[in-house]
Amino acid sequence: MDLLRWFRRGKVPPLLLLSNREPFVHYRGPDGAVGVASPVGGLTSALQPLMAATGGTWIAWGSGSADFDVVDEGAIVWVPPERPAYRLRRLRLSPDEVRQYYVETANRALWPLCHSQVHHFRYDADAWRTYRKVNQRFAVAAIAEAGSRPAIVWVHDYHLALVAGALTRVPNLFIHQFWHIPWPPADILRVLPTARELVRGLLGNDLLVFQTSRYRLNFLSGVTDLLPSARISLSRQTVRYRGHTTAVRACPISVDVAGFERLAARADTAQIARSLRKRYLPRGGQLVLGVDRIDYTKGIPQRLEAFARMLEHEPGLHGRVVFLQIAVPSRSEVPDYQVLEREVVVRVERINRRFRKARWDPIHLVRDHFDMTMLAACYRAADVCIVSSLQDGMNLVAKEFIACQRGGLGVLVLSRFAGAAEAMDGALLINPYDIDASAEALRTALTMKPAERELRLESLHRHLQSHTIGDWMDAIQTEVARLGRW
Repeated sequence: MDLLRWFRRGKVPPLLLLSNREPFVHYRGPDGAVGVASPVGGLTSALQPLMAATGGTWIAWGSGSADFDVVDEGAIVWVPPERPAYRLRRLRLSPDEVRQYYVETANRALWPLCHSQVHHFRYDADAWRTYRKVNQRFAVAAIAEAGSRPAIVWVHDYHLALVAGALTRVPNLFIHQFWHIPWPPADILRVLPTARELVRGLLGNDLLVFQTSRYRLNFLSGVTDLLPSARISLSRQTVRYRGHTTAVRACPISVDVAGFERLAARADTAQIARSLRKRYLPRGGQLVLGVDRIDYTKGIPQRLEAFARMLEHEPGLHGRVVFLQIAVPSRSEVPDYQVLEREVVVRVERINRRFRKARWDPIHLVRDHFDMTMLAACYRAADVCIVSSLQDGMNLVAKEFIACQRGGLGVLVLSRFAGAAEAMDGALLINPYDIDASAEALRTALTMKPAERELRLESLHRHLQSHTIGDWMDAIQTEVARLGRW
């Protein structure tokens, strides 16, 4: 079923989309003029047609320096700027609310907990109370937008885990949520003092969707552990709690495969790719690529050590392989991220000192933001891409690399702990904690015969062609239409 078609025919209620980040940001430039930017991301691009078709409302935290200079008295601005089609309703958060809701709770408590990185977990009771209050404000905004009309409320991710619980008893709302990051095993979930409140909040949804079946089962296990009165049906994939039924599903997100293929095939992208290889491989050889935000879940230090171990065991590759690591700083206000960024820089310098030869540094660390064309060129230029997540909801870098390798011979080295590993047959799977095995996988990738490279890529491409971000959208829309009986 194409729910987008049904929206256009007026067959289903309007859509209210709730997310932490907004699809458009207004800022004031150095000259005082107001500009607008749209954060780069496949999800935002995929949701734009849906929002435009519904004429619905996107509710988000207004984070831009000029965001509230362009809204009306209801804190609403019509977007996209060039062709307004739907409403963006902004919530104004104080600096202290941002710190406690976003930094302390979302990024220092929920993020490490869900990624099973308990040693990074920090819980603050006052910050949790602010998180609860901000979630309630999102819920109030959704109620105001819906009015007395029926509406579909689509909530995104771990920043807004308590919104559905605040909306459960509101009539005429169908509430569903996509949880982008992993869901931890019950023993780890229990570390959070407010774990019961977290789970109860999510059970306010009519439909709750995780990336993989493993995360879905982890959630159901957590419900059993924390809420013994809940009734779980594994055959129906539902939870019945306090008179309300939540359908719990798994649906892996993907990328705009055709868009990346077109971008990688462009002449300017190909020219940039050739320039990159000439810059980093002036005497020929192979390029290994890593693309990440600076984040302790991505396994960047482990990946660097695996590359160094491979060089230690394979002196014949010295001067013939270069590792380009794109590591974009993120969440710099969180101390753990500051420490990690310094650690990555120190490790790269140490490995380069150890193995450096005339006109050859084995690792090049780039900490700049790349636009999509440059990123596609990097994917196209690479012979090997390594994704070494210690835990990851999905990891779209793996899928972007494969899409940009159409017609190429690139090899994907992929962590078993990334959600993408569950279905991407053709990748070389690694345990990033096993440095020796990861080093061997890199060696295998670099020495793989063209025929095997081609077979593996063909398998990965086949999977990707039938699992695009459009397929993800269709699957969720179909389930919403079925459960909502539209």
